Amino acid sequence: MAGRVGDAFEKGIALTESNLSGSKPRMQPLELDGHHLVIGDLWLAATTAVSCRLSAGSVVRMRESRALVERVAAEPRAVYGINTGFGPLSGTRVPMEDLRQHQLNLLHHLSVGQGALFSEAETRAILVARANALARGFSGIRPEVVERLLGALNAGVLPEIPCEGSVGASGDLAPLAHMARMLVGLGHVRTSQGREAAAAALARHGLELVTLECKEGLALVNGTSVMAALAGLATYEAAVLLSWMEFLTACLFQALGSSPEVLCEQVHWARGFRGQSLVAHRIAGHLRTHPRYRQEIDEHHWGSDAKPVDPGLEIQDPYSVRCAPQILGAFQEALWHIEEVVNRELNASTDNPLAFPKTESIIHCGNFYGQQIAMACDYLRIGLAKCALLVERQLERLVNWRYSAGLPPLLTGADPGLNSGFMGVQLLATSLAAECRLLSAPASVQTIPTNANNQDVVSMGTISARMTRDLVAKTWKLVAIQSLALAQAADLRPEDFCGSRYAEFRRRIRGHSARLTVDRPLFEDLARVRDWLSSPEAGLDLLTARPPRP
Repeated sequence: MAGRVGDAFEKGIALTESNLSGSKPRMQPLELDGHHLVIGDLWLAATTAVSCRLSAGSVVRMRESRALVERVAAEPRAVYGINTGFGPLSGTRVPMEDLRQHQLNLLHHLSVGQGALFSEAETRAILVARANALARGFSGIRPEVVERLLGALNAGVLPEIPCEGSVGASGDLAPLAHMARMLVGLGHVRTSQGREAAAAALARHGLELVTLECKEGLALVNGTSVMAALAGLATYEAAVLLSWMEFLTACLFQALGSSPEVLCEQVHWARGFRGQSLVAHRIAGHLRTHPRYRQEIDEHHWGSDAKPVDPGLEIQDPYSVRCAPQILGAFQEALWHIEEVVNRELNASTDNPLAFPKTESIIHCGNFYGQQIAMACDYLRIGLAKCALLVERQLERLVNWRYSAGLPPLLTGADPGLNSGFMGVQLLATSLAAECRLLSAPASVQTIPTNANNQDVVSMGTISARMTRDLVAKTWKLVAIQSLALAQAADLRPEDFCGSRYAEFRRRIRGHSARLTVDRPLFEDLARVRDWLSSPEAGLDLLTARPPRP
């Protein structure tokens, strides 16, 4: 398993590159065995029609653990969640004849979620993540129950899961209860035909309702699959955002006439961080599509060429240009760590108790505690927020005529003063940057005791993952603003300012937003550019391949 986890992000990025290169995503079923689900697979399952199924080996393991649970349930000893009450009521025994109702009541009392529903992609990711965790075979649930869950997923029958209600400690109890109640025919679902009653929608697709046996309700709700799924989607998008930030930084170099000296390989080798070196290499690769920059980079004259000493002429670019490899490189290093944590959690047994057939053991534990994902998502938000703030500062260099090397004030297309150009757009960017800073506050330390003080220290992992999804969405908007500004800057510069890749990028942006000459509302333009940037086809022939993990 360790090797596969180590290779996980490479696999996910390879799938990204496949989409970016225009090839169709694979449509053969995704086989879930509890050991090899990676971020790229999760993204495909969440965003495409790829179907999912349990592996043959996982079915065998699940039957073995289920047999152990049934044997223990028939014994006089107490085992949490099988024949006892839940949480602080675990000292209460539940009679054998009430074990089915016991599991159904678990779903009832936990179905308290509020707030907006998770999106279709997020819901699909949650179902896949939970099915994969149960496929490991330590949860004591029948494979037929998980197959019913995947059957609904493959049929496009998605439960309504509110986003609020989890503290990420005893797993994602409330949201997963809303997921599980679909299987017993309660509540409503979303289908291609709109909102339907769960029982009717399942029946229309030939899917029978589940009668939960002992431990099965607990197995469905007691795990970290919501936070892990959200973290997986956020990590995937963060990697794509990093690719765009590298590319847009290369365009900024050209728009401002900045020196590529700061991309020199010797400098980054001297620092010793592989992420920083790779980011500098990729920015330089984009710049090499411009003949002048290619010559400067290939001839490698910096360090020996004399710099001008004209009064008032700065010989170094500002940090938002000069230190971009250091900032984005640190984020690359963070991503390598975060993807490993997320992939490991996607392939983890995170409920309680766990059944181990080989040793005939049922062991009480705290694997449902979401601290790893909580801290990883906090780390991801901190890194992404810093990158978002870099984008905002790079925008300032373009719109502020005091620093933009001859570009008109606020990138106005004509008659500054009569027209205000990107003034309003910069206000939006400042607002978004401020929100990104607020969202970067750590959630993993915000513990509040609950559950009659049984859950006296909690992870807040799901809140952290939700915050990360929000921050990713705001970062896409900032990248869209910067993209529109760079296209405008290219229009305002002579043709030889742009290399071939920058020129092609401007052409594609203009397919979604016309050049700004006189002032007009840009809110719809920005939305179209954002949607295009986040689509798989946007980076075709523009973005370079992501690096392998060190």
